[in-house]
Amino acid sequence: MCGYVLMDTRNSHAVYWLKRDFRLLDNPALTAALADHEAVTPLYVLEESTLQAPETSELHVHAITNALRDLRERVRLHHGRVAVCVGEVVDTLDRMYAARPFTHLYSHEEIGVNRTFDRDKAVKRWCDAHEVRWTELPQTGVFRALRDRDRRARFWRQFTFDEIIPEPTPADIARLTIPPVWQTLFFPPERQLDFSDTPFELSEQQRQFVQPVSETDAAATLNSFLYERGIAYRGGISSPVTALVAGSRLSVHLAWGTLTGRMAYQSTQIRKEELKDDRSDTAKKWRSSLTAFLSRLHWRDHFIQRLESEVSMEFHPLTRAYEVLEYENDPEFLKRWIEGTTGFPMVDACIRCMRTSGFINFRMRAMLTSVACHTLHLHWKSLDHPMARMYTDYEPGIHLSQLQMQAGVVGINSLRMYSPHKQIIDQDPDAVFIKQWIPELAPFSPKQIREHRTEPLGDYPGQPIEDWWKRSRIMRSKIWDIRAKESTKEEASETFEKHGSRKGPMRRRKKTPVKPADSGASQES
Repeated sequence: MCGYVLMDTRNSHAVYWLKRDFRLLDNPALTAALADHEAVTPLYVLEESTLQAPETSELHVHAITNALRDLRERVRLHHGRVAVCVGEVVDTLDRMYAARPFTHLYSHEEIGVNRTFDRDKAVKRWCDAHEVRWTELPQTGVFRALRDRDRRARFWRQFTFDEIIPEPTPADIARLTIPPVWQTLFFPPERQLDFSDTPFELSEQQRQFVQPVSETDAAATLNSFLYERGIAYRGGISSPVTALVAGSRLSVHLAWGTLTGRMAYQSTQIRKEELKDDRSDTAKKWRSSLTAFLSRLHWRDHFIQRLESEVSMEFHPLTRAYEVLEYENDPEFLKRWIEGTTGFPMVDACIRCMRTSGFINFRMRAMLTSVACHTLHLHWKSLDHPMARMYTDYEPGIHLSQLQMQAGVVGINSLRMYSPHKQIIDQDPDAVFIKQWIPELAPFSPKQIREHRTEPLGDYPGQPIEDWWKRSRIMRSKIWDIRAKESTKEEASETFEKHGSRKGPMRRRKKTPVKPADSGASQES
């Protein structure tokens, strides 16, 4: 918003609470605060509870410190200030209020795990007790208190195609201040929040691979995808060999709010419009890839909506009938899966890649979950925090939705069991990716690596930790025994009504829409 609207609050001072929204462009909460108040203090609190949370890792701290540093520098360029401290939010607000009372708090609506939900409820109680008006605004196409899933598509279109909110003007950014009475509560302006303020640090190897996260980097990444790399998106995102280039690489920016889904969607539509009159094969391939990307942006909000509508899915399957599904939960199997020493080359390479780079493509994430749940018989909840820690782009709604979906406990999707051997053949036939991340396999030929189940390969585990085919059939049988029950079908129908996709004509489903999947199925969701 250019300038700001003078209201009866124009002489008041508001606090804008930064969470996962480290940007100036298309920021509804920041824009509203500046429009309604003469002065605004942007506040970021690195919460001790976040640092101690079981899902937090050095990859997340890297994203936060990078994004915050970029934001503070951009604000400082126009003589504005961002307040930063380590602590807890309610305690920080309490100390600020005691030093100088304020009347308004602004933030975006965060869709997070139970820990952040409890934190937000505590902030609401604090605001009510101190008569502080808290305004929360959405930054993505996910909607609070959505009781009718059939209405979501209309809401999503309205939000996604609404006008992008301009970056505040330099004059507005200059109104981002820290009152003198509050300055002793926060880091001095010249000090940056960094790893020294946390129990985390990136390794030297991680520093070579982990993607930078900031609004500046988001703009550059989006531009390179739309004009250089995106032509290979369709057909290129399934293999870990090509996905690093063919993929958008925007997931970290969407997760940490250095870019909004609305900005990505509209920018992609503009790029498609530029190509509409070009009849060349190259332009046709571009349009196909960009259309596929737009579809996945839509699906992203769809899955996050599930967590917003079902806050218990962190602890329970969406279809509760699968609570009875039994797992062995062998701690040694979990340890070897986390370390990337299962004896399945594609699984181990993906795990090691994630632990170092913070990224692997979607199909490989699905394979990792499938092998852990269906072959190693590990409960999907035991994978939640270890997997979250490996993702720089950790987004709770997507993570939990996909974790349950790939484990086969949502109950409204086809059951897919990914063969790690087939994924080598399909996605890394020359073992390029595998050799990069499992150096002990570098001396061996692709054929030897594919036949690792019968031939030991040096120091690499001589056999996979378990027989994929045998163990997967056992788990498939367990899941289908549950699915076959009439009570499960009825509950799954209710799950669909609340959480299912509304793509195509609306139909009330009486039965669960599932089919057996081929044992080597690897189709993208």
